[in-house]
Amino acid sequence: MKKILCLIFVLFVNIGLFSQSKDTIYYNSEWKIANSSEYDYYLIKEGDKKNGAFTIYFKSGEIGCNFYCNEINYEDISNSKFESKFTAYSKDGKIIEDGNYENGLKIGKWIYFSDSGIIDTEEVYEKGVLNGPYISYYENNKIHQKGNMLNGKKNGEWITKYYDGGLKSIYNYKDSLATPFCHLCNEYKKCKAVINNPFSKNSIQCSWICNDTLAYKQIDEGLLVTFNKETNSNFYIDLEVPWKEYDDISFEVTFKNTENSALEYGLVWNETLIENTYNQFMVTQNSEFVIYNLEDNVYVGNKFDKTESLLLEPGAENVLKVSTKGNQVYYSINGDVVDTQKITNFEGSLFKIMIYNNQDLDDESIILKNFIFKDTESYSSVENGLEPGKFEWTGSGSGFYVSNDGYIVTNYHVIQNAYEVWVKYKQDGVYQKFKAEVIQKDDSNDLALLKITDTAFKPLKEIPYSILSGTAPLGSEVFSLGYPLADVIGENVKFSSGNISSLSGMYNDVTNFQMTVPVQHGNSGGPVFDKNGNIVGVVVAKLNKEYQGENVNYAIKSSIVKNIVDMVPNPTLKKRNTKMNNLTQEEKINLLSDYVVMIQTF
Repeated sequence: MKKILCLIFVLFVNIGLFSQSKDTIYYNSEWKIANSSEYDYYLIKEGDKKNGAFTIYFKSGEIGCNFYCNEINYEDISNSKFESKFTAYSKDGKIIEDGNYENGLKIGKWIYFSDSGIIDTEEVYEKGVLNGPYISYYENNKIHQKGNMLNGKKNGEWITKYYDGGLKSIYNYKDSLATPFCHLCNEYKKCKAVINNPFSKNSIQCSWICNDTLAYKQIDEGLLVTFNKETNSNFYIDLEVPWKEYDDISFEVTFKNTENSALEYGLVWNETLIENTYNQFMVTQNSEFVIYNLEDNVYVGNKFDKTESLLLEPGAENVLKVSTKGNQVYYSINGDVVDTQKITNFEGSLFKIMIYNNQDLDDESIILKNFIFKDTESYSSVENGLEPGKFEWTGSGSGFYVSNDGYIVTNYHVIQNAYEVWVKYKQDGVYQKFKAEVIQKDDSNDLALLKITDTAFKPLKEIPYSILSGTAPLGSEVFSLGYPLADVIGENVKFSSGNISSLSGMYNDVTNFQMTVPVQHGNSGGPVFDKNGNIVGVVVAKLNKEYQGENVNYAIKSSIVKNIVDMVPNPTLKKRNTKMNNLTQEEKINLLSDYVVMIQTF
């Protein structure tokens, strides 16, 4: 938070440079003593030369600061013994700092103001040390952050809010160190309970138990787990995390390679010892991942495959993550989803971090940096008076602008049965989100037209693409931009490319074409571009795995999309084909991404 301290705190005054008989001292912009013809500020002393009231003025005559001093240190005024009231002003007369001193130390409540005169921060001091409530504010006078200081350090519960006053986070501190447990809420008033536990030796940690205390030592980076040829057991950590089986969760662990990392390691979750059930997600130093599903002592749906997502070099970090949405489970490595499975048997409440001992090698090791566990949480249990709800949206997809005043095209199935629709996108490097309404539905062609209704929305720049009126030729190079698996791999626009492989869709549907562009959940409704930046289609579906089809995906032809676009009152798409041959692929993506949006439904 901005704290504008009075300029006198940086004065360095040479007492020998002025006459004791003068009442006015002149300073330049660097607060060096100046003469009366060339100066920026001046100080007027009243009363005794070693104490009394002092006033600093701007050259133009406005008051800059009022203060009292029992013992003034002209060589370093910041070390003077200030006393009683202290007030600093901006040049236009607004108070920017106000408080009290006692024997040169701040005491009681101090208030700092922004340049516009709005309260910026409130602090409480005791003998010069922060002790008591701390509050910072946004420019709209709503609270930004609120908590308590004890002996100059954060302690207890600290609350952070969004600009509109909605709850953003609740952390607990002990001597300015955050405890692992916190609550995080998004802008849609949905919350998660989060455990973020670093294993470093100087951090505050939650409860966990390992099977072998001699197998690790705590270092600055985390737990250094080391095996040798004489070690027979594997190493695991039991984590105590709260989980209700009906909640969507995510569980991730960060591992760091050493010079001798040749281990198989990973996560164990949904474990119950009574019925011998668990799910394992493991990786090896051979660029492989393994998924084991044990249900009632029977292995079902195991998976073994190669992956390019795993980093093997010494010092590299790998983040393994398991997340659930309903009965769908996503397994990812460093943000890349390597597999998805459906699991209906959520019975276990045990979570583990597992490292298997490779007994063929000596002194093999790896560093456990941290684990993060997120569980859905209702607003009512976080902050009273707020609507209860889940953190996760019920559905998400992609879309794109067809006019600069907020009309957007997406799939009908993306917004079907939604009672609330939000649009999120990135423009000029900044993410924005707005509420939208469904203006038109075309369920037969799986299309919908949305309109942003939020008054804070500002018209976009000229839309840089057109919608092709005909059908793109067979074999055309195409690419898509969208937000696949946003709740798993992040809310950033993703690029994928391929070719048009058929001019008809499933069951010879002439309104669709088939393509090899990879498609995931969340791509639906996103645009498909040709190399010139024309929209040639809208992503609509992928072939289910049970049909034994690999990378068989479908898009609605642009000639069909134009029908719903024609319903826009003031379309601002380009009237002719956009030529982007002179742009690199990266430049095209950067240009077009600002007009591709994520659709979130509740």
